[in-house]
Amino acid sequence: MGRTKGLEQFRLPRWEELPSIELYLDQVLSLLEEWLGEYLTVDGKRIMTKTMVNNYVKQKFISPPVNKKYDRTAVASLFVIAVLKPVYTINEISRLIRLAIRASRPEIAYNQFCCLVEEAVEHAFQGTTMPKEKNPQDPRDILWNVCNAFACQLYVRNIYLQAHRKDDTLKTAE
Repeated sequence: MGRTKGLEQFRLPRWEELPSIELYLDQVLSLLEEWLGEYLTVDGKRIMTKTMVNNYVKQKFISPPVNKKYDRTAVASLFVIAVLKPVYTINEISRLIRLAIRASRPEIAYNQFCCLVEEAVEHAFQGTTMPKEKNPQDPRDILWNVCNAFACQLYVRNIYLQAHRKDDTLKTAE
């Protein structure tokens, strides 16, 4: 199971690590692939395509590019979308992003998301439970659940489904 190697060290770029200059779509897609491709690519499919991003802009899930360039907020939003789209619909992700931004500035909300996702993935792969602060009115409580859903899905896909995919391949070869 070569793909599972290093999943415990799953890491997202923090706001400060995202390019401060605006990026063309090809650059945004390359950045997403660089950080997430190894973790989120399933059956060789890209995690994000030009068509997907254009649809997210048309549907107002991310801010449109200015002079064909995407700002840091749009890039951060695309990271969140890429991470959560295997678990949630784009409409749900859009609502979660708006909820997080209402509670905090975009850079704070994004960095909190990164920390919680990484912590959730680490706990999922260690077989432990991520501690939870109980305050259902706090958007971070919702974010805790969102991040755990992603981590559990990533764990199941990479530990169980990868092994069964190999078993299925062996059976069909016999």
